[in-house]
Amino acid sequence: MEALGERRSYASSHEVEKKSSEPRYDDDDDDYSDSMWALQENDDAPPKLESVKEDFSFHYPFEDDEYVDDDFNSKEGAVKYPQLDKPAEVNLKNVLGGIFAILTGRNKVGTGTQTFSNSNPSFLGPGINGDSILNASVYIPSAPPLLEPNGFNYSAFKDVLEAEPPEWLRDSSAPACMQCNEPFTALTRGRHHCRFCGGIFCRLCTKGRCLMPVKFRERNPQRVCDACYDRLDPLQGILINSLSNAVQVAKHDVMDWTCARGWLNLPVGFSMEHELYKASVTLKSYSQAARLNPEKSIPSTILKRAKGLAILTVAKAGVLVSYKVGTGLVVARRSDGSWSAPSAIVSVGLGWGAQIGGELMDFIIVLHDSKAVKTFCSRMHFSFGAGCSAAAGPVGRVLEADVRAGDKGSGMCYTYSCSKGAFVGVSLEGNIVTTRMDTNLRFYGDPYLTTTDILLGTVDRPKAGEPFYAVLDDLYSKL
Repeated sequence: MEALGERRSYASSHEVEKKSSEPRYDDDDDDYSDSMWALQENDDAPPKLESVKEDFSFHYPFEDDEYVDDDFNSKEGAVKYPQLDKPAEVNLKNVLGGIFAILTGRNKVGTGTQTFSNSNPSFLGPGINGDSILNASVYIPSAPPLLEPNGFNYSAFKDVLEAEPPEWLRDSSAPACMQCNEPFTALTRGRHHCRFCGGIFCRLCTKGRCLMPVKFRERNPQRVCDACYDRLDPLQGILINSLSNAVQVAKHDVMDWTCARGWLNLPVGFSMEHELYKASVTLKSYSQAARLNPEKSIPSTILKRAKGLAILTVAKAGVLVSYKVGTGLVVARRSDGSWSAPSAIVSVGLGWGAQIGGELMDFIIVLHDSKAVKTFCSRMHFSFGAGCSAAAGPVGRVLEADVRAGDKGSGMCYTYSCSKGAFVGVSLEGNIVTTRMDTNLRFYGDPYLTTTDILLGTVDRPKAGEPFYAVLDDLYSKL
């Protein structure tokens, strides 16, 4: 398109008679196109035109102040524009924003026809003194977001939501990745099947993890190729709120002597559901022990002021040098007194001192301020402390105080535990506590969810944790 040398203004063709000295504009057909009106190119530069201005003129601003026009019959395609209370200023930013909204589909404008729907927003409108302005709906998206109740278009994603599990291709059918075409190797580029399409891809082309539609009968996020990830990603919000493990009803909610699962907590839990059950058993056992021996319980003032709790089951054994490993979860207390969603953690550590034996300990770590909570928001943090422990038979007590430090901050925590086994000693302890991102992913189904989002954000309490929160509320109701 040839650039015009200066700013020009054109009037509607039905109000201004064309002069013979003006250049002639011809349409290729009678219909309007979606693109901007283009000036017919000639071998020579177009002659300068006299500016004609009537009651209603249009100005089309561009970065270099060029204006282009074509033969536009406003009698056939006239549009009545509503008068805005506060018209938007016509400038480069608004024009580019409007064009971007149209190209990306964020604004629904009728195209390819001379008849404009009254329900669709218009591109330009009349302003003051006959100037043209951008309609506000051009640069403010008129369509609601996808996941809002009235914004989800089921028909657009019907084929994805109703998809069935595919039959996986045989490994021999693809000697190279079906996306990047790189040959497979045993160590550096292994084979991986996309769970949605069944194709064979390398690890680099299957980094995405998505929840599958309901017919796949799978609640954990699955490995998918990049192409299938692009198809499934817009639906993850719906699938997370309907199919993830976090929104399912807890199946194991019996914690009395009739259930063998509640007799002894294992040091390692392989799912968030198991961690929630272990934490419920630990809190219920502590509540009973505190009622029988108040002097050996956590002071009520410390519990009332707690900003969070970390609950773990740890196995410890050794002579002089002890080794510890265990898993658990952490929850934070919000400003309104409610409890946050849980985040899974794992702890490994060493101890040195005059000690001997082995024991299984249920820890309750009291996070007494926000700094301690932020420490558990770290991907990894360290704890150092000293304590004494004694376990002889089914029940023992451990009282410790430690300092924890991570990339999100540091804080002091108080620890209470109930132990089972045969162990005695005094030691210096060091532990590494890390967030179990894979466990959080399998439970919540959201690969972008961080520990900060879970503990300090607005993540709702999971339905699968209702028995745990019931025990926790019961404990605090008795303080």
